Order: sequence, then structure tokens, then C-alpha cells
Amino acid sequence: MKKIMLIILTTLFLLIAACANNTENTQNDGDIVVETSAGDITESEFVQSLKDQYGERVLAELVEVKIMKNEASELGISEEDIDAEIEELKETLGVSNDEEFDMFLQMQQIQGEQELRNRLIVQLVLQELVGFDGEVSEEQLQEEYDRGEEVQARHILVADEETALDIYAQLQDGEDFEVLAENHSTDPGSGQAGGDLGFFSRGSMVPPFEEAAFSLEIGEISEPVRSQHGYHIIEVTDRNAFEDDFEEVRDQLRGAIHDRMYYRMGEAQQELFKNVEVNVLDEQFSLPVYNQ
Repeated sequence: MKKIMLIILTTLFLLIAACANNTENTQNDGDIVVETSAGDITESEFVQSLKDQYGERVLAELVEVKIMKNEASELGISEEDIDAEIEELKETLGVSNDEEFDMFLQMQQIQGEQELRNRLIVQLVLQELVGFDGEVSEEQLQEEYDRGEEVQARHILVADEETALDIYAQLQDGEDFEVLAENHSTDPGSGQAGGDLGFFSRGSMVPPFEEAAFSLEIGEISEPVRSQHGYHIIEVTDRNAFEDDFEEVRDQLRGAIHDRMYYRMGEAQQELFKNVEVNVLDEQFSLPVYNQ
């Protein structure tokens, strides 16, 4: 689908540019693109059909690329940084010439170096925004291992931050967690059980919840943690150590850390898009995902 969209993107822009440079022809239905015995297809008909079928998705992608390039400039990410990333990728792949590299791009459904550069811009911007360069140190892996294979936790889930902060303050004042969960939690599965979630391992919960739960000591209560479900207040009540040796689970631990970072990147991207003013002047299109 990505491959098809980029082909459409290129075609659409060429056609729109052609129409813009030939106002008289456009007013007269444009140049003929295809002649048939049943009738001709004009350039303007072709462009309008592309816009009708794919325009909104292509337009959204263009807006996103524009936002990312602007943010890259603000963050000081240069073309030289992109060049360095490409050279590092080539070295990692062990390709010896441009033909081999082009073949790799095609296998990944990346249509040429410009698309690759756009993807790398997005990657570098989001890594910069969340403070993650893609590398996980041995110290991080060991620390993650020491947090155990499973934790037992309970939580109170509410819809808004103000309510979460109020409940957190009550807990700090000594109020009973179980009672507050039963009275306030909107989680139908655990609310009436005092918020108890039982034991769970990595990958069982949404990333921000998981990260907070595995970082808490037994008996420690988190400040409100936001996820797509609302705001959680979490208490870890028990923990099980890994049965396997560190070397046997290091890849699993690295994957868990990466998953959390990718989630943060997604949130950072949404926040970036939300803070950019987007005004669509063509009444045919609407981009409701922005400015919400």
C-alpha cells in the first residue's frame, strides 16, 4: 500500500503542476491524456479522479512530511545527518554498490532514496524528541532484568488528570487504596476487586502502564500515569524474579524497552501534529486528525 501511495503521490503532483502551468488548457478540460473510440480522457478528469480516490490520504502524508522537515530544522537535524545515517545503513547491510542498495530499498518497499530520507527524518526527529537514539545499554538491560519477570499490581483508572491527582493526594494522606478503587475506578475488570490486576509480565499492558509498574518498588504508589485508557494510579504489591538467566532473556528485555520507546515516539508525533496549525483551503478535503 505504501508503494502504491507514493506512486500516486508523484503522479498527482506532476499532474497538478502541469494543470497549474496551463490555465487555459485546464479551463478547457485540459490536455487529452488518453484517446479512445468511446471518448477521450482529459488531464483534468484524471487529476480529479486521483484527488477523489487518494487525495486526502496523500495530502495528509504531505502535511506530515512538511511538519517533520520543519521540526528537523528546528532541532538542528541537517542533510549531513541524514547522509551519515544512510552511510551507516549501507555499512550495516554490507552493500558494496548503489545497485545492491537500491535492491534492498525495493525489497523494503521504499521507492528510492528520497522516501528513505523522509523516513530517516521522521526517525531522527522522534528520537530527538524522546531522547532515545535506538541503542539500549547493558546497564539498562541489567536493570530491567533486576525488576523481575512479573509484577503484581493494582490500579485506579479515571478519565481525567484532575481526578487522578485528587485521588493520588488522598492516597498520600493515608486513604485506603482498595476503597478508593472500588469507589472511583472506571476499570470494569478490576474496579470492584479493589483495583487488583494479579500478576502480569511485559507485553500484557499498554507501554506507559507497563513501564511505570515495572519501575515501582513493592508497596510504592505511582503518580498518575496517562495512557489511551485514561489516568492510572498504580501500586505494585508483589514481584517474581526471572527463572531464566540474564543471557537467555536479554533480547526479550531489549524488545520491551524498544516497544516503550516506540510508544513514546508515537505520542511525541501526535503531540507535534496537534501543535501545528493546519488550514486546508481546498473545500474538497478535510484533515480532522490535526488541531484536536
